[in-house]
Amino acid sequence: MVSPVNLFALEWKRYFIARRRIAQYAIVIPTMNPIEKSQRMSAVLQTFRRLYGTGGCRVLHAPARINILGEHVDYVSYLPTSSLPFGSHEHGMTMIFRPNKIGQVRGASMNKAFAPFSFALQTEPNFAEQSWNDYLYSRPTPISHWSNYVKGAVLFVQHKHQLQHAQGFDFLIDSTIPPQGGSSSSSALVVLAGAAFRQIHHIKFSRKELAQDSAQAEWYVGTRGGALDHTTICLAKKNLAIHLSYADNRAELVALPATGFRWLTFFSQAADKGKETMLEYNERAAVARLLIPAIIDDWKIREPNIYAAWLDGRDYWKLGLRPIERVQSVLKLHLPKNISLHEVSKLYPKAFAQCQLAFPQLVAECADKSLKIRDRALHHIGEISRVAEAVKILRSEIDDEAKMRTLGKLLDDSHNSLRDLYEVSPPMVNHLVDIIHADARVYGTRLIGGGFGGNVLTLTTTENVQSLIARVQREYYAPQQRDGMAEGAIMISTPGDGLKRLSVKQR
Repeated sequence: MVSPVNLFALEWKRYFIARRRIAQYAIVIPTMNPIEKSQRMSAVLQTFRRLYGTGGCRVLHAPARINILGEHVDYVSYLPTSSLPFGSHEHGMTMIFRPNKIGQVRGASMNKAFAPFSFALQTEPNFAEQSWNDYLYSRPTPISHWSNYVKGAVLFVQHKHQLQHAQGFDFLIDSTIPPQGGSSSSSALVVLAGAAFRQIHHIKFSRKELAQDSAQAEWYVGTRGGALDHTTICLAKKNLAIHLSYADNRAELVALPATGFRWLTFFSQAADKGKETMLEYNERAAVARLLIPAIIDDWKIREPNIYAAWLDGRDYWKLGLRPIERVQSVLKLHLPKNISLHEVSKLYPKAFAQCQLAFPQLVAECADKSLKIRDRALHHIGEISRVAEAVKILRSEIDDEAKMRTLGKLLDDSHNSLRDLYEVSPPMVNHLVDIIHADARVYGTRLIGGGFGGNVLTLTTTENVQSLIARVQREYYAPQQRDGMAEGAIMISTPGDGLKRLSVKQR
């Protein structure tokens, strides 16, 4: 009997041999035509049936999330932030699943780097009596493993809907999203697992509800992010971007120029989602969600004039009556440059207590570390401004070329902010950005996703796609002995639909 790991390796080998035969003679844009898609789905279905037996199954598909602007702002609590993402039509994650009668969730992936796993559907005592957050805060962060994204999704559904006798299911994942690459592969898995588990138990849900639930479910793995990825995955529409406003949970569709332009992502290196990177990520989330709001709230008592200026700028800005620079000026002049959690415990004890609950590892291991405050806030305000300008431009009557040139400049500004103010862009990513920028036909480029590695988003013309891919292969991948196309590190995307059910031939 062929082992699952060797079976997955065999299927991938067949697929990539076919791709390399095509690529021998020319640079080929790494997307699949309908025949290739059908062949790939057939291989995945065969693998699923070899693993779990024959019979009917269901298939769900979630797109890769491509975020144009508004990075690291979906967890900000002190400002009305927004983002401008779309779902990739060409790249995504597919889950084939079927309920089982053994009370377990059994999962596997076509990517041999992710070993099969299983876990029993059981919960701790008093699980349903706690709030979801209280449950998370009462348990240690699980050891990093891809199964945790599925466990979080399943446990959240069990908790929310009080499932006492839940049914297990078997699933197989096939994905063209680079794992740990900043295009939401982890969040896509959470959304798919949550949708599949609900369907198995005949639980009705809206896409918007699924997105919000999935964002909360992903906290199970230990990160404390927002709902950008999950909302994009659930609500994306063909040829449109989504203007996500987090303060009022609003999603408005915005048309994107399509003819003559392409969005590319180049995968640099995996963002290590282990302990150190999680601490870095949670440090920024704690600053945005708890520490900056505590400092601003303290102005009410200690610095009433500053607090009044803050309220005036924020409220008028919300109404669109004053420029954003007024808010930026207050933050730049009056927020401290740095603060340690030890200082927070003395100055803002309530916020420190919240940190202990939400970010226990951060408090335990980084109490004396100097956390940056002002730079993080300036990034937040900058991203808000860039998103607002992008939406305004896209809704204007100017020609598409001018729109894309403006978007490109905003991409560049966003990357500079992520590199210098938020410090999530490592040297290898910056090197990749420099290589891409050397092409005069590139409108703009930036790091996307959580950072510390991952994908670089690039906007260019359709005619320049093959030339740009060749340049990046020659100057970035080849010196690392990598074939960017063969390993699936290059994605070319146009705006596509969000979560959907696919039909398959049953037997």
